[in-house]
Amino acid sequence: MRIELLLITLVCMSVQAQEGPEAEGDERGFTFTGTVTRGEDLLLEIPGGLNFFLDFIGYGPEGWSVRIFDPARPGDNFCAVVTPPYRGINALQIYAWHFFNEDRTGPNDGSVNAPGEERRFFFVTDIPSYDRAFELLSTMLWPEGPEAADSAAAAHDRILREEGRITIGELETGCIPGTDSVWIERMEIEVELFIQ
Repeated sequence: MRIELLLITLVCMSVQAQEGPEAEGDERGFTFTGTVTRGEDLLLEIPGGLNFFLDFIGYGPEGWSVRIFDPARPGDNFCAVVTPPYRGINALQIYAWHFFNEDRTGPNDGSVNAPGEERRFFFVTDIPSYDRAFELLSTMLWPEGPEAADSAAAAHDRILREEGRITIGELETGCIPGTDSVWIERMEIEVELFIQ
């Protein structure tokens, strides 16, 4: 049996190609651009002593996960506790299947409900805020009753959070025709973090 490899290039939007991440900041935010290829992680120190991490996932559906964390606690994800939806796929996961149509023969034509090229997310900036958001989110997702969930949701909404945006530029994807096997070979990204 012969397996053919199909390489599809999807141009989501045009950004300046750069070698490695290039960062700049101002009084309102922090922006960087870069290119990642299949199998690569991207780690960058950002304002406030935090790290931005684009973590490659090489099992199951292949792609990347977005994380911001304090180096003192690298297992925490300061984004995941305040970026809805809290169950299922959200802006923090970047998988190849998001960019394909339902039968994996071309670009997503709307037949697949998935995040697109621009992804907004939120994050906290310190360990106490993370711990509080995690505690409240746990109560929201696994409540001991509806009143507990409502109370936790109201308190969770009051946690100070910052905003970020990832824009996926030029994207090269691959697939094995006739299967669900798809992947991202290379993608250019622009990340904007708005930290007060």
